[in-house]
Amino acid sequence: MFNHLSYLRRAVMALALAACAGLASAAGTLHVELDTSSFGSDGWIDMQMIGSPLTSISSIATVSDLVGFGSAAGAYLDNVSGSAAAGFRFGDAGTYSDLFHAVNFSSGKISFNVSFSGDADPTGQYGSVFTVALFGADQTTLLGGSGNVDGSLLHLNWTPSATVGGQGGATAEIFAPGVQVAAAVPEPSTWLMLGAGLGLIGLARRRQA
Repeated sequence: MFNHLSYLRRAVMALALAACAGLASAAGTLHVELDTSSFGSDGWIDMQMIGSPLTSISSIATVSDLVGFGSAAGAYLDNVSGSAAAGFRFGDAGTYSDLFHAVNFSSGKISFNVSFSGDADPTGQYGSVFTVALFGADQTTLLGGSGNVDGSLLHLNWTPSATVGGQGGATAEIFAPGVQVAAAVPEPSTWLMLGAGLGLIGLARRRQA
């Protein structure tokens, strides 16, 4: 049954790609939180990424800082590399990537960060869609009361930069309650590096004065 649902979601995602162009906003790392307090103890998460079959533009989604992910036993990875501990890398380049992984609902929350990168698309026409859905322990029952036809709780629509070295953008579409998407807060180590850099700049300016 899971395979049938997966193929259905894939088909709907392909249709949704047409709506991705022109939706880009400020890019960066997005933090996603899913409220699982009413879902029991265990279940599965399905993350999919699909790029346009009309282009060879390479887009990559990196999922990191995962909270609530369970054992990798029986996990299904298609064009995805990595682990819950190290993070996952989705690559599309006009293809399809899928991660189906066990999760724990008992803490009341599943969360992770998603970052996008990839080649520039001078035409500005071709993006990628990253979707997230939750299933029960039977790997079949969709959870979350999704209002989207493909069963997703949310879509992250990614549009690459139109110029080499430029910054692409992503927008979020939320289809169910209990889903939050926001700009990720930098890790303490990142703040430390930023503070050290600003301190060195200030010291250099004092010496020049």
